[in-house]
Amino acid sequence: MSSQIALILLNLLIAGVIFSHLALTTPVIFKTLDEDAASRFLRTIFPRYYLLLFLLSLPAILILYFQDSSLSWWLGINITAHAFIGLVGIPITNAAKDRGWDKIFSFSHGVSVYCTIVIFALSIIQFFLLID
Repeated sequence: MSSQIALILLNLLIAGVIFSHLALTTPVIFKTLDEDAASRFLRTIFPRYYLLLFLLSLPAILILYFQDSSLSWWLGINITAHAFIGLVGIPITNAAKDRGWDKIFSFSHGVSVYCTIVIFALSIIQFFLLID
């Protein structure tokens, strides 16, 4: 039962990190900072954001590995994979922005947004599967 509680807490933490980032941090950044300062801040925070999501997902997949639910295992692997994709995509996004490669920047930023949505949705789904 303690592994269930740990999984519930980890999924709530993952969803909470994403929610606080999207609902609190990002809107304030764009309202209060100029473009250069916002860019510097986001380049500092996003690697830490995805690293935190990745690190929170690792103990969850370790716990899920020893459980019988293949659906939960699949959800955990996908959360971890999307956090990793977001993390390794940051240098590509930054390089594309710096070089003025608008199509590549748009695509890589879109991948980042997609990863965040998937991680959030899957952590919520897994949370509800666990409390059932």
